Amino acid sequence: MLIIKIGGSIQKDSKDYELIAEKIEKYAEKEDKVIIVTSAIKGITNDLITATENRELATEIVTNIYDKHLKILSKLAEGQEFEDGFKQLSKLTDELFKIAWSIRVLDEITPRVRDYILSFGERMASILLAKILQSRKLDAIEYPDALLITDENFGEANIIEEKSKIEAKNLLDKKQKIIVIPGFIGKSTSEKYTTLGRGGSDFTATLLGKLLGINEVRLITEVPGIMTADPRKFSNAKTIKRLSLEEAVELSQMGAKRLHPRTFEPMFNNNMTVIIEGLYDEGETTVNGICEKNDTLKGIATLDNVKMITVESTNIVGKIGSAARVMSEAKNLNTNIISISQPASETTISLVVSSKESEILANKLKEIKDIDNVETQDVTAVSVVGCGLRNKEIFKEIENVAMQYEIFSISRGLKNVSSTFIVKKDEGDNLAKDLHEVVLKWIS
Repeated sequence: MLIIKIGGSIQKDSKDYELIAEKIEKYAEKEDKVIIVTSAIKGITNDLITATENRELATEIVTNIYDKHLKILSKLAEGQEFEDGFKQLSKLTDELFKIAWSIRVLDEITPRVRDYILSFGERMASILLAKILQSRKLDAIEYPDALLITDENFGEANIIEEKSKIEAKNLLDKKQKIIVIPGFIGKSTSEKYTTLGRGGSDFTATLLGKLLGINEVRLITEVPGIMTADPRKFSNAKTIKRLSLEEAVELSQMGAKRLHPRTFEPMFNNNMTVIIEGLYDEGETTVNGICEKNDTLKGIATLDNVKMITVESTNIVGKIGSAARVMSEAKNLNTNIISISQPASETTISLVVSSKESEILANKLKEIKDIDNVETQDVTAVSVVGCGLRNKEIFKEIENVAMQYEIFSISRGLKNVSSTFIVKKDEGDNLAKDLHEVVLKWIS
């Protein structure tokens, strides 16, 4: 058995779907059963988010979403497959239109309703892809409903694995060879739709692999695997042939390939292999196992749009709980701390957070009694990833390059397979380019 995840960025038009169908057909020839996890088609999730935020445009947006799906369906499906797809898409659109009308009239929306609206993207995509596959005479069926059982933490729902495992095993009872299901979404025990966070279809695919004991998961994207750097910024970026699990986790946490941060969690303590491959160009990255003896450096990743908040005071030196007070303010504001550092002198505490969350947190920290000063500045987080960072020679070379810049902090990642440098925002790109050259030297 095999699980294949189809990314939204490669679902733009009928030409994309022809390539997708060819790839699925190729893999299906070798397997007794293939589970396809699909994202929403390109742009649809953003359209649905816009509908929730600009509610006066909601009904118009729903109409455009419906038209996009029908346009592709009409080009690639005909006869009974087109009729079935048309009926199912129309039914879902009617349902979505009613919700869009309601939020437009009420001019308000709850997290639960927002997740419900976002669920339509993947549900409609699963119908569209299944009908296209059926039109090519492939033995396929759609399962356009949430498969995973979650809690009701809308927007970032948590999986209830035991209950999800029971639901997932129902797929194996389907007589069809290819089963197309929506990624990204789940359902609570009270039957409310939930979402797993942006990029959640990757996590859906690997989690299903764990729950069903399937050892190979393929993630199909617009680029040929995970690259040594963002190819949009680095023209000399290369495909990484293999990543250990630790390396893959570090790169995903830094947003490489826009993978869901929890994509590789289900791989721990089992022998699953995840392969990230391109739809348009040859090339793939294999993720499995632990660091190997000859591993060196693998890639770099950057986080922009972040700020560093520095808390300064001699009043917090030696006082138990000072750092905890700072952390609790961030927790109360639901602010994610990307990086934290504190010298042994305990005179400062520096936090790196997203730019959009920085102002409110900084203002809150200024209210703490013992704090003398709170400063905020734009920074960039630049990470180098590779098992070779455990090697003193390789780490020294990375360190020598980084020390040419003003470094605010250095931190090591999971099992020392990454190093992250916090630098001034205007130095971030140059540091990333210099470090990428070192990476290319070691992998060539």
